[in-house]
Amino acid sequence: MKARLALILAASTFAAISHASAQDREAGWDIGAEVIYQDSSDVSFEGGTRLSFDADWGIALSFGYRFNHRLELGFGIDWQETDYDAVFQSGLAPDLQIPVSGSMEAITPRVWLNFSFMEGPVTPFVNGGVGWAFIDTNIPNSRVQVGCWWDPWWGYVCTPYQSTKGIDDFTYQVGAGVRWDIGDAYTMRFAYEKHWLDYSRANSTPDFDHWKIGFAFRY
Repeated sequence: MKARLALILAASTFAAISHASAQDREAGWDIGAEVIYQDSSDVSFEGGTRLSFDADWGIALSFGYRFNHRLELGFGIDWQETDYDAVFQSGLAPDLQIPVSGSMEAITPRVWLNFSFMEGPVTPFVNGGVGWAFIDTNIPNSRVQVGCWWDPWWGYVCTPYQSTKGIDDFTYQVGAGVRWDIGDAYTMRFAYEKHWLDYSRANSTPDFDHWKIGFAFRY
């Protein structure tokens, strides 16, 4: 009997706190940042070339508009630099393969919808969104050139540079996580997201696992 009363009391207290705190998540803005952990992934491409991406870290800036306690439209930009090991398949000699190591940089503007299941300060949520990834492979695609200019401190300066191969493609995502509204103005989020890159030269759509933890201000 005591255990049942304690359980009812705890549930009632949690419901009261949730209802009171829910008033702080009415229409308004969230502005914050996230740390991204991208798990390792293998991708195969046409012709037999293969890439193995290392697990690596990234950062994101995000802001969202809350329509109500449960529905939020989010905007953001992700930045990542990921190391990889590749095996390039020769197009002339079937038995010739070249191992290559390098790193690529990706900047991805995104937009998504979050739906929270509860109105209280702690709630699970799901999301889905789209974006466009701009990727610098850091693979040279031209000869080294020299550019010269007048520097205000060093005078006439010449520097060698080399352009690299870049690609850009459509991305989409789904995810789930937990949101914790702390007090009147702060929010913590922890989420898992699956991202896909719609790259035509891959044998299948490359996918990447993202784990995110973030902090935001509520207005």
